[in-house]
Amino acid sequence: MSTARFLGYDTDESGKLVVNKKQAKIVQRLYMEFLHGKTTDYIKRIFEREGVVNWNGSTKWQATTLASMLENEKYKGDALLQKSYTADFLTKKRVMNEGEIQQFYIEDDHEAIIEPWIWECVQLEMERRKRYLEEHGTNSFSHNTEQNPFAAKIICGECGKVFHRKGWQSSTGEIRRIWQCSERYKVKGVLGCSNRHIDEDTVRKIYFMAWNKMLECREALLPEWKEKAQGEDLLARFRALEFMELTEHAQPIQELGVDLMLRTLDHIKVYESGVVVTVFLDGTEIEYKTEN
Repeated sequence: MSTARFLGYDTDESGKLVVNKKQAKIVQRLYMEFLHGKTTDYIKRIFEREGVVNWNGSTKWQATTLASMLENEKYKGDALLQKSYTADFLTKKRVMNEGEIQQFYIEDDHEAIIEPWIWECVQLEMERRKRYLEEHGTNSFSHNTEQNPFAAKIICGECGKVFHRKGWQSSTGEIRRIWQCSERYKVKGVLGCSNRHIDEDTVRKIYFMAWNKMLECREALLPEWKEKAQGEDLLARFRALEFMELTEHAQPIQELGVDLMLRTLDHIKVYESGVVVTVFLDGTEIEYKTEN
């Protein structure tokens, strides 16, 4: 196998895959960043800002490449053979195998870079995000995360669709950031969903209060986390271990840390009545009532 464009492995004299320890750290980081709530687009920008070097010495990355790495079974030590084949022996043209020839799956073919259960967690998280997009009527799990971390994370409690961020300008020229249901004025001039808007500052405060409440209730939540950490649902197990670790010595927060928010928040659901429910990735829900 050629490893010229395969980050994390080299080949020995016999052609067997051997771990490139320096590159393996990048692969391991990619998998954990994804499980910590980041998209491949965001991870791409992080890698490029930090000057992380890829297989050819460049610091340019492609989100599609990172996505394919997250699905590559070789990182857990297995190998699917004949993913592609030579369609024309004269031109040496290779095409993807769509069932034209038999494939072979070999377990424990070589040393793994990613623990198999973590690899499976990533596949489950991909499926979860796909369902989330379909359920809430959006095609983007995140957008411009650095400046807009709550994108696709505020959900309408009435119709189930995502809220979009808008800027309202006051008479003094000041811009007020608010979030409004994407179904409210889907057709220009026609009122759709009747749900209320919510200020971005309120959303931030809601997250602070909910996370701090979770820290306060840690001892009550611990038995459930421990049970999930022993369960068969691998992604639930990962989340439970994460929340036990994150809350163990944590102090209450007063400002938004994007990394912590992405790592812990599933979504915030806003109802017309003023009730706001913060739903964390471990399944915990914390409800507040805002001023109408």
